[in-house]
Amino acid sequence: MKIGIHMRKLLALLLALLLVSCNVPTETPQDTSTTEAPSTTAPAAQGLSIITDGTANYRIVRGEKAPEKMTDAAISVRKMISDATGVTPEISTDWVKKGSEHDHTSLEILVGPTDYSESTEALKDVPYGDYIITQVGNKIVINAWSAEALTKACNAFRTLVRDHRENDDLILPADLRVTGTGNKLVNQLPNCDSGTMSSIYDAGNDTWLVILEDTTPDDYSAYQQKLASAGYTLYAENDITDNHFATYINDEYTLNVGYYAYEKAIRATVEPRNALPPRAEDNSYEKKVQPCVAQFGLEYLGSEGDTTLANGQSEAFQLADGSYIVVDGGFPRDIDAKQLYEFMYDNAPDPNNITIAAWIITHAHGDHSGAFKTFTQTYASKVKLELMICNFPSKTAKAEGGLSDGPDADQIPNLVSSYPGAKFINAHAGQVYHLRDAKVEILYTLESFAPGVLDQYNTCSLIFKVELGGQSFLMLGDATQDACQIAYNMYGDYLKSDFLQVAHHGFGVGSTIYTGVTSVYSTAAAPVILWPCADRAFPTMYDRAPSRHLIELDSTKEIFVAGTRVIRLLLPYTAGTSGQESILK
Repeated sequence: MKIGIHMRKLLALLLALLLVSCNVPTETPQDTSTTEAPSTTAPAAQGLSIITDGTANYRIVRGEKAPEKMTDAAISVRKMISDATGVTPEISTDWVKKGSEHDHTSLEILVGPTDYSESTEALKDVPYGDYIITQVGNKIVINAWSAEALTKACNAFRTLVRDHRENDDLILPADLRVTGTGNKLVNQLPNCDSGTMSSIYDAGNDTWLVILEDTTPDDYSAYQQKLASAGYTLYAENDITDNHFATYINDEYTLNVGYYAYEKAIRATVEPRNALPPRAEDNSYEKKVQPCVAQFGLEYLGSEGDTTLANGQSEAFQLADGSYIVVDGGFPRDIDAKQLYEFMYDNAPDPNNITIAAWIITHAHGDHSGAFKTFTQTYASKVKLELMICNFPSKTAKAEGGLSDGPDADQIPNLVSSYPGAKFINAHAGQVYHLRDAKVEILYTLESFAPGVLDQYNTCSLIFKVELGGQSFLMLGDATQDACQIAYNMYGDYLKSDFLQVAHHGFGVGSTIYTGVTSVYSTAAAPVILWPCADRAFPTMYDRAPSRHLIELDSTKEIFVAGTRVIRLLLPYTAGTSGQESILK
């Protein structure tokens, strides 16, 4: 059957329509419950508008409990803004009513340490010696680890104000972040990943101390690993009861770190690389004499007319090779220097080769450190001095405590240079000095008291232990109640000793409270007492409460009052066997 042309055209049209209808997609309803709203990006901020059109948009906040130097920084920032724009922002503290929280939405400039989390967050990863100016949320944070660095942060902020003032408006960059170094020495201490940095302290002699609170022994171990990762090499370690100490070095710096168990704190010092304590493996000697200890009486009744003196301290230890450790030395008088030199000359194996292995000065009061100057003037060419060991406070610490004591501290480092080859060492708690057959262990320095206010110079007196001839000596210098309390808190029964040197000649200990001193006396329980004072002063000293406590202890067997004599005791020594003038119980 033939199909006509018109019929073929009609069939073709129907077929085309059918194909088109098969290719039309089926419409599916959209599931609006799972569709996200289109994202939008806010326009980039033009800047941080501190002052605009004569209005302060930010207020300034300082820490209610911040140190005065840091609260002053907030006032200076306010003045910078006011001087530049003619508008004075409101200023307040971070105090909030109990039960309330800080407003994190308000626009504020936080200056120095505050209770705001933004202040802490800004310092995250900032080295201890540095400062930062940055934006955290709605806050502009000007913060630093120390008052010194904060001052430099304020100077940097002054530059920002100068560079970003337009007419009377002040608009800082939206990407605000300015950092800088406040203390290049502190910068050498890697940040600890644990605890709270509570203080950066000028420890004197170009040494800085960082105190980290709320730490554990594990935190201390982790910090040691961090020091090693930072390129420092472990030089020496020492553990005393639950306290841990270590010295780390590199080519330029020395770090001394310690974990103080009683306060759960890490204390770390940094100083330029200098002399280091001799270690046991570096120590060698030939035995020539029996070791001994000597206490020198400084109450002279001769031509110099010094009968008014009641105090002063001078001791010497003679080591097995015939060398000496000198402690203090006495007043800046020729007679004190002469007495010390003549003792060393008379007892040296070779009087023409006298060696002082170490001279330890407990603190820079004239009745202790003064003799070093007169000794140096007369005898520096006749003896060999190897080490000078001391720890003197900074001028800043003395100024904050209102003190002018300790002028010898400025002279002694220079005087050491009068002895060819002699080295000056800044002592730190936990250090051990191996000197021939003697071991000297530093237990306390002012760094253990910091950041307390040094309102009594004797608080900076060293406390240390000497082991020689199989016996131990607890040397207190002029330690105060505060110093002794810290030593007792740290070491407890470790203070047990065969000999005890009475603190501050038996005078008062800087406080009407003296439990720290009596606790040290009781714990030391030393049979033999070295009492550096005049005979005529002793009855007065005897009447003071800490002294009475010491004298009445059952452990006290013999007391040597310095008076006008030189007491020399061969070691080891048993109380009551010397045949020399003493007070026996």
